[in-house]
Amino acid sequence: MSQKKQFSVKFKMFQHDEVIIFASTMAQSRFFLTAFLLLLSGWVAVGLGLNDSASNWIHHFSNHTIDNFFIHFSWLAEWLLIILAILTVFYINYKRGLVMGIGLGIQSIFVAIIKNYFNAPRPIEAKFFTLRHIENLEIHHWQSFPSGHTAVAFFCMGLMATSIPRLQKSIVWGVACAIFAAGIGYSRIYLGQHFLFDVCTGGTIALLFLQVSIYVSKRLDYGV
Repeated sequence: MSQKKQFSVKFKMFQHDEVIIFASTMAQSRFFLTAFLLLLSGWVAVGLGLNDSASNWIHHFSNHTIDNFFIHFSWLAEWLLIILAILTVFYINYKRGLVMGIGLGIQSIFVAIIKNYFNAPRPIEAKFFTLRHIENLEIHHWQSFPSGHTAVAFFCMGLMATSIPRLQKSIVWGVACAIFAAGIGYSRIYLGQHFLFDVCTGGTIALLFLQVSIYVSKRLDYGV
């Protein structure tokens, strides 16, 4: 067999295996389907030109109690979710945990590079709408795009949804994890730290990195 034909056969096998792994991941967890639909609804709003108006509505649909809740809820994506997700996967399968930890680390570097490259203005600087004063909240001014908190939330919750054996096929668990991740993204808009576009981008990046990490883990035979 010629080298060209050998390459063609190997490439087709690679594509076939990749599709099987992607499909099995989607079938095992409702997280990906729910997360995809939630992000798609956000992208549709952005595509319809509602980025600013939707962000403005979310930010001002508020009260003092919800302010305090989302300040603390948003904080979960800074360290607690990362530690909880990685430790859970390490406990179940330390080799898979290592792959996933590396995947999350690379994702974080990737997001940081984009943030620094674009250095996009946050709502307070963009001034597309007037920000409310929220007590005990530090408002950031730059590096709005994409939302790092949202990226962390979708990656970590997806990791939890697909890594715990007894819960992998649970519809309730998968949907709950996706809604929780989307809730972190919502909180970033609510607190006036990001636009809808930033949040959708962060979530989309996370799903891509999570799928790649799962693919690598399965190719190395480190379990589901």
